Amino acid sequence: MLKEKYKERRINERHGLKLPVVCNKVGVSTSKLFTGTTVDVSSGGTLIDINTDGLKAGELVNIEMPIPPTEGLLEYGGRFSSYARVVRVGKPKSGTSVDSAAVVHATAFEFCESPKLQV
Repeated sequence: MLKEKYKERRINERHGLKLPVVCNKVGVSTSKLFTGTTVDVSSGGTLIDINTDGLKAGELVNIEMPIPPTEGLLEYGGRFSSYARVVRVGKPKSGTSVDSAAVVHATAFEFCESPKLQV
């Protein structure tokens, strides 16, 4: 019954990938780096478990994700990079202290351009 009511609204298929991520705010000369790990990635965006201290919905960031070497595909690895907009900052992940300076949130990002692969 619940499945019948649920309708997938996403245009792009998501893939569960765990990749390290580094982000920084666009247009801020002294922007701090935000680090985290992807939960899933699609061609339209990504969900990242990330320290969001100082990061708010609507802000523009530069995202970089290193790609590990893969035999037969990317022999030496590479990295994806893209500009993205923060869509929403979720609730703190379980096991993190709300009093901590490094509270990790599941945060959704929408790519503003297709991610570019640099080898």
